[in-house]
Amino acid sequence: MKVAHVHKLGGLLLALIVVLIIVRIAMPFMVRHYLNDRIEHMGPYHGSMEAVHLQIWRGSYAIENLRIQKDGAPPSEPFLVAPHTEITLSYGAAFHGRLRGKAGFYDPVVNFIDGKTDSERQTGKGVNWSDELNILIPAEVDEINVHNGTVTFRNFVSSPRVDLKMTNVNSTVTNLSKAQRENGSRVATLHTTAMVLGDAPLETNADFDPTNRFGDFSYHIHVTRIQLVRANDLARAYTGLDFAGGTGDFTMELKARNGELEGYAEPVFKDLQLFSWKKDVEQEKKGPVKLLYEAAAQGVVSLLKDQSTDQFVARVPISGRIDDSEAGKPQAIFNVLHTSFVQAYKAQLDHLKPAPDDAGH
Repeated sequence: MKVAHVHKLGGLLLALIVVLIIVRIAMPFMVRHYLNDRIEHMGPYHGSMEAVHLQIWRGSYAIENLRIQKDGAPPSEPFLVAPHTEITLSYGAAFHGRLRGKAGFYDPVVNFIDGKTDSERQTGKGVNWSDELNILIPAEVDEINVHNGTVTFRNFVSSPRVDLKMTNVNSTVTNLSKAQRENGSRVATLHTTAMVLGDAPLETNADFDPTNRFGDFSYHIHVTRIQLVRANDLARAYTGLDFAGGTGDFTMELKARNGELEGYAEPVFKDLQLFSWKKDVEQEKKGPVKLLYEAAAQGVVSLLKDQSTDQFVARVPISGRIDDSEAGKPQAIFNVLHTSFVQAYKAQLDHLKPAPDDAGH
């Protein structure tokens, strides 16, 4: 009887081990299928992932080749590609009744596209990305890290086409979860460094309260040593001007309280040249109206710049409301910036612009 009992118990243990092995093998495929099903439809976007790797002993899992695409957009221009994403859950917090975790995105690429219509634009509008993040991370998120990311901005319908990149993006967002805010500070923080237009260093810091329905925040960005000629496609497409030389720094500070946004943007141009006889006439052979426009704009800059330092500084105040629930918070902020910043320069230079037919000569 004892031998039979031992054999029976051994058989049950063996069967249990086999079942656990099968479940362990099947679980990554089950999780991948579940997540793919959840992110297949995200408003005007859809997502997918190739694989999920589980490391249960560490309390972590990895997502391979996460891809988010705008409906109708070409496959070559996804909104997000994240080759490797690691999510780590805290066993210690789980033992205290809280499920908390951290996320790390490695070498992600985000592609923004501008255009004349909403169908041509790709900005992430129309999706609650916080809800989608909660699908990928079924826990309160303490911290998000981005390692060696890339952000692109393109416009395929402008003349000339615009293709700008922000590279070496490293970012950390901390103090996000309710658990952390209960310990004192209700402020989440963001710190980001990157390189723009090739080798111009960018640094940005932000404080914000994710629990506030108005989205209160403070934000500071500083970019230095911009080689202005590298921004020519952007300048030509959106202002009709191009740079013949010079460097620039850019600073912007924003603060939002109870739906009111205020702040300033301050570009500082050094040795700024909008008109160069060698570059504009001999090399690019621009039309006379275009040349007159750029020469006149250069004259305005020369009159306004600090002659002792050869700097041209323009401080643009920013103000407006951003509690437009229909447009969404990011779009509302962009609208205020566009009105305050872009239009401030447009009003000063519009009277100098050549007719559209002459702009491309």
